[in-house]
Amino acid sequence: MIKSVTGIMTIVLVTGCATGHVVQVSEGKIKGPRVIALDAPNAPWVVEVQNRLKTKGFRILRWSSRTRVTEQTASNRLEQFNEAEARYVLIINGYAPYNWANRCFGGGYKFDHISVDLVDAKTNETILNVNGSGYSENCPPMSGSIFSDIASAVDAEWSN
Repeated sequence: MIKSVTGIMTIVLVTGCATGHVVQVSEGKIKGPRVIALDAPNAPWVVEVQNRLKTKGFRILRWSSRTRVTEQTASNRLEQFNEAEARYVLIINGYAPYNWANRCFGGGYKFDHISVDLVDAKTNETILNVNGSGYSENCPPMSGSIFSDIASAVDAEWSN
């Protein structure tokens, strides 16, 4: 009886922690400034991702562009576009309830799902995907590492 309860508790602890499953889509490393724009929900846990990226030396922009440019491309053609301030966009999609009944005592979150894509805005290609579910950091005793996994995976794409 005690062995079966211990086994079940071990399975719950191992499967309940949110860790990121990383899928590297592109070959090679990114050269250039460590500037990333976010395409993310207005959720309190997004700040956790931002803070971890900042500690790894990234400059985080909330929008990829703020400047509207008008350019005459031909004698009879005028084009308008948003000028990009960041070449790379981190697209974050996830759901973690943040009401008092569903939050962790340590301040973390229990994710139903989280998926992050790093996209090169110039080529419109996905460079990296990180996804997971379960408990984030600061959810004792079942804390995961999803925010750190995201920051480490993005950091690993840049050449030093």
